[in-house]
Amino acid sequence: MSHLDLMHTWERVIRRSQLPLGFSQGFNPHPKMNFASACAVGTTSDGEYMDIELTRDMPLEEVKEALDRAMPPAFEVTQMKVVEGKVPSLMSIMERASYRLRLEFVDDVTQQQLDAAMEEFFKREEITVFRYKKNSKDKKPVNIRPGVFEIRMEAEGKYAVLHILVQTGNDFNVRPEEVAYGLMSAGMPAVLNVVRIHRNGLYLLDKKGNLITPLDVV
Repeated sequence: MSHLDLMHTWERVIRRSQLPLGFSQGFNPHPKMNFASACAVGTTSDGEYMDIELTRDMPLEEVKEALDRAMPPAFEVTQMKVVEGKVPSLMSIMERASYRLRLEFVDDVTQQQLDAAMEEFFKREEITVFRYKKNSKDKKPVNIRPGVFEIRMEAEGKYAVLHILVQTGNDFNVRPEEVAYGLMSAGMPAVLNVVRIHRNGLYLLDKKGNLITPLDVV
């Protein structure tokens, strides 16, 4: 589903739960709910975060129970935390995203081929992919290499599982399928199809450079 559909779904869930959701002021009020990062259409995930603002204090157990009763299949609230005071938006603090991709190749691939492509990928200072310009059919070159921090691949005949850690956020964002294209430019055999993309989690960095979740901060 699209990110817009996801937002509408959560708004309906909260309305059905009868939680006292806050709304913005003005001619066209919007529900006070924010997401950490938009998930692309076709991407599954079990590591998403959102803020909701209620008009009165409630115990977390009551909030979770109300949401669980109104939740559609495949949606689940796994953790909750009260945020005190004014804090930055989730989207503004996100810095890393981890993904798992399943790739289908034209022919069988070996672990040696995948390892060689990964080694060549990290040797290079530039890995160029092309993105469409906003509201245009023209494409622009983008160097994704500085935004790719970890790659691990496991060969499975004509398939491979690709684990990556990439940059995300307002300043720069690397799309998971772009890493697969970049690996092909570094010598990986031709990919026939990106079978599945799954987002494992979203993170920011602490003062020591360690990955932490928003729940570890607020």
